[in-house]
Amino acid sequence: MDDFKKDIFKDVRRIQEEMDLLFDYFYKIRRSPVLTAKRLWRPPTDVFETENQVVVLVEIAGMKKKDLNVTLTDNVLVIRGDRQEKALAHRTFYRNMEINYGMFERNIYLPESIDPDSVRAEYKDGYLEIRLDKKEGGRSKAKEIKIEIE
Repeated sequence: MDDFKKDIFKDVRRIQEEMDLLFDYFYKIRRSPVLTAKRLWRPPTDVFETENQVVVLVEIAGMKKKDLNVTLTDNVLVIRGDRQEKALAHRTFYRNMEINYGMFERNIYLPESIDPDSVRAEYKDGYLEIRLDKKEGGRSKAKEIKIEIE
């Protein structure tokens, strides 16, 4: 029964995330710079598994290492950041505005078979890539992850 409850909560979280994406899509169509000043955004994220690893790839072009924070606690990978908008010297009238700025947070629910001591993060060409080795059984403990930049 506990596994059922755990799975249902993960499913509810995933449904909530999908609904957030849907609302974000419609919100982007009608947004203005004034309305988006304090709104959190969600960078596109891919999560996939290989035979020996779980890989998380986050598209966050224009970020600086100091503005990113990645932690792993109880098999939840939390990626936080703050992308600053480039200050323009002149008045700007947007014809199209699709790039998100400001704070973001992504919570990635990982399988329990992750080895927290093997986590590696690299930021290159606008992508944050996090690789987590798989292990047999056990839960991960809390850990802050250092990001390497090429």
